[in-house]
Amino acid sequence: MAEGAGNGSGGEYQTFTGAGFGTLLVQLSSGSKETPRSASSRAYLRDGLPSMYTDGDFGMRFVGALEELLDPIVAMLDALPEHFDPDYAPRHILNLLSAWLGVELDESRAIAVQRDTIRRAAELGRRRGTKGGLELALSLAFPDVPLRVEDEGRIVYAAGEIVESNPPQFVVYCDKPVTEDVQAAIARCIEQFKPVHTAYRLRVKAPKKKPAES
Repeated sequence: MAEGAGNGSGGEYQTFTGAGFGTLLVQLSSGSKETPRSASSRAYLRDGLPSMYTDGDFGMRFVGALEELLDPIVAMLDALPEHFDPDYAPRHILNLLSAWLGVELDESRAIAVQRDTIRRAAELGRRRGTKGGLELALSLAFPDVPLRVEDEGRIVYAAGEIVESNPPQFVVYCDKPVTEDVQAAIARCIEQFKPVHTAYRLRVKAPKKKPAES
């Protein structure tokens, strides 16, 4: 039984009397403030606690502080596959992926073009050194420029003797006028993906001449 009593200082005390006074059942209260919400929607710490620890306010606040501290690290680990996905990877991760896959990215190109190049890196590597691989590389690097590759071919026939012949070569046609910077970029792409020991020519359509003023 509990009885209220006053003292000289105006404070209040609660006195417990009766048999078995030494045994008390105490129920923890959440206090005047609600238990703070989880710092992470994952609630990875508090969801793993036994229920006896989730009833107290102190335990939840302590775990909430740990969740708030660890949440950025866990968030990065949760999104780690997307960090290495060409569709979502940040620019510095794209550079890392290009180094791993042996693909040289032209940083002057749009970021979407660089992502597409990384995505098709396996196919580029498999077809490298072929006409199809060169056409694929040019289409990825210059999606807005009409480029076509014509292989001139070569057949050497000799009856019992070595015949000297010109090295194999091909021609890359650009069917619209482009600036010198774009021409240089196309040439770099050709050098990177062309078959070894082959020569090439890059032919760019000349701009239309302005009519002479009368």
